[in-house]
Amino acid sequence: MSIKNAGACLALLAGIAMAMVPALSDTVRAQSVVTNEMLLTAQEDPNNWLMAIGNYTGNRFSKLGQVNTSNVANLVPKWIFSLGTLDAQNTTPVVHNGVMYATASHGRTYALDAEKGTEIWRYLHELPEGVGGNMCCDIGNRGVALYGDKVFVATPDAHVVALNKDTGEVVWDRAIGNWEHAYTMTVAPIVVKGNVIAGMSGAEYPTRLYLEALDAETGAQAWRRYTIPGPGEFGHDSWGSTEAAMNGGASTWITGSYDPELDILYWGVGNPNPDWDGTVRPGDNLYSNSTLALNPDTGEIKFYFQYTPADVWDYDGNNEPILVDLGDEKVWLHGDRNGFLYKIDRTNGKFGYGVPISKVNWATGFTPEGRPIWNMEKVPTYDYEAKDICPASEGGKWWNPMTVNPETGWVFVPSREICVDIKSAPMGAGLNPDKRTPGKPYWGIGTIGWNTGYGQLVAFDGRTGEKMWVVKDRSPFTGGLLSTRGGLVFAGTPEGEFRAYHQETGEELWSFQTGSGIFGSPSTYTVDGKQFVAVPSGFGGWTGWAHFGQGGAPWLKDSRKGGIIIGFGLN
Repeated sequence: MSIKNAGACLALLAGIAMAMVPALSDTVRAQSVVTNEMLLTAQEDPNNWLMAIGNYTGNRFSKLGQVNTSNVANLVPKWIFSLGTLDAQNTTPVVHNGVMYATASHGRTYALDAEKGTEIWRYLHELPEGVGGNMCCDIGNRGVALYGDKVFVATPDAHVVALNKDTGEVVWDRAIGNWEHAYTMTVAPIVVKGNVIAGMSGAEYPTRLYLEALDAETGAQAWRRYTIPGPGEFGHDSWGSTEAAMNGGASTWITGSYDPELDILYWGVGNPNPDWDGTVRPGDNLYSNSTLALNPDTGEIKFYFQYTPADVWDYDGNNEPILVDLGDEKVWLHGDRNGFLYKIDRTNGKFGYGVPISKVNWATGFTPEGRPIWNMEKVPTYDYEAKDICPASEGGKWWNPMTVNPETGWVFVPSREICVDIKSAPMGAGLNPDKRTPGKPYWGIGTIGWNTGYGQLVAFDGRTGEKMWVVKDRSPFTGGLLSTRGGLVFAGTPEGEFRAYHQETGEELWSFQTGSGIFGSPSTYTVDGKQFVAVPSGFGGWTGWAHFGQGGAPWLKDSRKGGIIIGFGLN
């Protein structure tokens, strides 16, 4: 499709979308529940934003076009809601029938009037003293899940809590991990076939992490899937020893996707522990840095794809798999911190392509099966500091979600061009304790220094991996993305700029200063036929504390914290 024809198509579809937006009555808003059928068809419902990831494909694309390339300059704040807490605000606002549900740092959950931004109820999960000290990268949360008459939230101290969606009262509360041993949670759950599925953080510590599925009605455990194979299981010997495997991390803190037709749940798995020292875990370290294809009823692994076997760069490949049909191809697209954008066949896990998002020099290419070929000059050891490794663990694509327009096949990636110098270290040296101790971090790092970089917003043709355009910015794009049928891509920066770009060209069409860094993700919805775009704002987390504040973007180290959600509409 040519750019000219694509633009005409988008404009026509935007007009159709505007005409199809119905008004919702106050009665419907208050009384309806979220059914399984609504979740299955969420990508066809432009009025609501029913999951943190938007819909089961995870594409974060909306069919709304009321706000579009011709009028986005008229977008203005309609309301601002204070979340009442500082630190990283990583949530994506979820909206059902005019009610918004959002989480905040430090265990808070809110229900708001999505038209006016006024509070309906709040839930504060009482956190034990010290839990923040057992979390790698700030005490944030990425959002809620909706199902039936309940709102589900994961908490920093590893509880999954079901709340009454109308009152915020606790229906059930289940602890699924021991936070004192660094089993913590920052994930937005997802509901599939009546089970609430959530994943664990904590791979910077000696842990063995997992996915947990709970019955949405009762909270009873449906299944647990450890992401590191146990003794006697396929892949256990890829860790070199049982001790390494039973302490190898492999976290699951980014929400997965679901294909109802194939009946497969796809979920990303993060870095092995220790992050930078492969000496103590020789082998590929399955299933770290992989996407798992799972049976949603049992948690059984059907197949997998591993992005960075035997990782010694902390590439933490648990980023979201976005499901998209590209003609006859059924694939997932995955942007990785190792610097590559991947296309993988979602029916069998076969490698399609891996193309650079940013500068990549740790690998020189791929085998036909998609295994990266290492550049040994960029492999740190106890005695060798590898210089200018590209990307750093914050480079390529970090955790902040990308978006795919399924109607054009284009994928938009928030990125950063940043490189690093690393020397690894054994236990008892550098930042590592003298033994593996539950609740104590084990980094495997001796020295690390980030080289000043810059941010990128990158558009690709998902079919071919061809890079269509690049927008460069002083700082990394730290917010998640949203694309719409109105031809727009919304993105946020750590300086607090919320921006709208033209999907076809990358031209910046609008921006608004939110007052603090954007680390969460926007969503869009309608109330009474009027389109809103909501975005959280609140600086914090690992990015501000170390990786950029100490080198990659030193100007961010004194950035202001905040904690708000802004609802925008047309003037």
